[in-house]
Amino acid sequence: MGIAHREESFIVIELGSHTTKAVLDTTDINKLPDVVLRTRGGVLKQDASNSAPQSATDEEFGGLKGEDSKQEPGSSGIANTQDAAASTTPLHVNGIMDVDPTESTQCSSLQAETEDEVSSVGNAAAEAAAAGDSGADRSQKDAEQDGNEVSYVFGSALESATSDARESTVDMMVGGFVQDWEALSAFLRHIVTKELGIPISRNGNPILFSIPALWSKTDLERLAQVAFEHLNAPTIVIAEQPLAALYGNGKMSGLVVDIGHTVTTITPVVDSCIQPSTIVQSPVAGVAVTRRLHELLEADPSVNAQFDSGAVPLEFAERLKESGLCRLRLALTGDEEDGDEEESASPPEFEYEGKKFRISTEILAKAPEVLVEPTEPGTMRLTSLMQQAALACDPEKRTALWENINIVGGSSRFSSLKEYLQSELEATVLPASNMFAVSQTREIKILSVPDYFVGWRNHDHWAGFLGACIMAKIIMNDAKHNITRAEYNDNGPSIVHTKPS
Repeated sequence: MGIAHREESFIVIELGSHTTKAVLDTTDINKLPDVVLRTRGGVLKQDASNSAPQSATDEEFGGLKGEDSKQEPGSSGIANTQDAAASTTPLHVNGIMDVDPTESTQCSSLQAETEDEVSSVGNAAAEAAAAGDSGADRSQKDAEQDGNEVSYVFGSALESATSDARESTVDMMVGGFVQDWEALSAFLRHIVTKELGIPISRNGNPILFSIPALWSKTDLERLAQVAFEHLNAPTIVIAEQPLAALYGNGKMSGLVVDIGHTVTTITPVVDSCIQPSTIVQSPVAGVAVTRRLHELLEADPSVNAQFDSGAVPLEFAERLKESGLCRLRLALTGDEEDGDEEESASPPEFEYEGKKFRISTEILAKAPEVLVEPTEPGTMRLTSLMQQAALACDPEKRTALWENINIVGGSSRFSSLKEYLQSELEATVLPASNMFAVSQTREIKILSVPDYFVGWRNHDHWAGFLGACIMAKIIMNDAKHNITRAEYNDNGPSIVHTKPS
């Protein structure tokens, strides 16, 4: 019988392309995330990294850093960025996702490679000793190798790092898929050690990872490697975010619309089962809103005149988008009086770098329209994509999808977005549905986090993280779902394919 962990020790980490969230202790389900960090890291230059504080010290790792060369068979380290990118599932933009059910990972080859590495290291050491190589010389070589390791900074340290000290920045995830596993591993170590204050050598905290849907088998195995070999986790659970979003709203079937930073993903879930072949994605997401807002600001002479340089920085548009001032206009309601009031209202003030700017309500209303009515050629309306995903499911299941729509993601917070989608879906889906006796959808319902989760009011876009915390409370100690260190040691990374989320 496995060890039963207390909820006070549970860690929940939700990986996102733009933002990663984490919490320690799921006892109070109304607790918001302890950590909200941009999923981005900075690579320090070698001369700067020697004097800069590291994301996690050797003491916090408890010597695990030096033990990486002694990994057990089945742990070959983290593959390079190009391999990680090549392993991701190809996306069919504005179309149904392509999923290869025969995809498999060659774990035995990973084990063989590791054994060869260990063997070669041992042979090299023996040869060096036979040649009379002194211990001081070997120590010097080890120090030189340590000096060549990449040093990362994250969060506030990344923001404060000067361009002279920073060699480059790394976006670890793009479009929901990992692009740099080495950086992501360092990022997760930073969250555990620095943000949550848990020394790696004494980590007795089980971790639930909430990940985007459709990760490849290879990516799942790499995440397990990071968790057990780099974070020293005793137990892990890997859950998919669309399912967690439904649980956060108290449902088991529904249509999850995740409007993220670089991609919008629409995922049908039926009876707690994600339907991979029906998932639809679009490149129209938060970045598209930023670009559109920047274009509108640059085209307005009154806005340009407020800048000393005469040009609007892209960062200004990004900050303005995230300020909450952008509001989608409800064109479908026919409420012209509200529109007249918006136009006659005085432009709101927005503060940026200590200076106040006035932006017209017209610009603030037009920018988020790109989410529902894309301007790029060949891109479909958001409601059309939702219908495409729902129609790919069995007819008798479609009613449950339309009555349980979940709008989540950081770029779903624009005021009136839900009302806009509600109006358009009622005008398009309901009339067509009534023509077919098999699936008569009588109601379009967009869900909100239940009122009894008082701590999550006005945080519907974080329903997925709430659902992940609920899942941790239920299944973290369930042997049918969790993966223990002993199981990982016995079976290697492929153990992740034997446990359902």
